[in-house]
Amino acid sequence: MSRTSWYARILIGSVVVLMLAPSVTGVDSGLSPDDVWDDTSVWGTPLWLQVWLMGIVFPTFLASLFFLRRSLEARLALGGFVLSHLPMMLGLFETTVGQVALIHVVCYSPALLVLAKRRPRVTARSPFGLWVHAMLAVLAVGLAFDLRDSLRTLFL
Repeated sequence: MSRTSWYARILIGSVVVLMLAPSVTGVDSGLSPDDVWDDTSVWGTPLWLQVWLMGIVFPTFLASLFFLRRSLEARLALGGFVLSHLPMMLGLFETTVGQVALIHVVCYSPALLVLAKRRPRVTARSPFGLWVHAMLAVLAVGLAFDLRDSLRTLFL
């Protein structure tokens, strides 16, 4: 019998579908890894992506602030978010979708791994438990797209 929880199985299955079958699911940004990614290009993406970024991803990372003092996971998540956005915030260089994806894979993976390890010991109905599950889902789904764009950048 598998030791993988129902939550992990659903999350892994969703990530695989999103990563491997964007044409089947209809979930594709329409952007190539070589497209410029800046504050103006965000508003040119499909509505579903704007809702995902501004309505789900950003608030989930922002909620990390509530748990910074007591949680390594929150510090890793928020630190990865800030670190991954520094090149764009500072305008150091023109970033592309593929470069941002590579930065996300590097900056978000530590938080994903630590959260996944911690999840079984978290009380799901506590505010921290709700945040852990939401952050795990946001990181896993986001990294599915980022990993796909990273591989396209590196190998295509």
